[in-house]
Amino acid sequence: MASSSSSSSSTAYALFLHREELRRRQRQYARVSKTKIQLTSELISLIKQRLTTCSYEDLQILNREKQFKRDLQQQLKHRYKQLKAIAKRNKQIKRLHSSSSS
Repeated sequence: MASSSSSSSSTAYALFLHREELRRRQRQYARVSKTKIQLTSELISLIKQRLTTCSYEDLQILNREKQFKRDLQQQLKHRYKQLKAIAKRNKQIKRLHSSSSS
């Protein structure tokens, strides 16, 4: 029983964080994505707990949620790679400018 209480409070907190981030003018993509992943994981966990009483529609929802989570994780991973490449490129440009001005 205690685990479901802590699970529901962490879900409520994750939902709070997600809503707060969505209210910001300059949203941080990674933060929004991470809270979406956390919320989706908790939804998947809830469905799995009730697997014995799930309907066919519940199983379809479970599959969609799992796919959504995988896609979101891939997008986030791709975004990190892009940002890393941009940072590397900026660092190289900075070196070129500093060596040419010397």
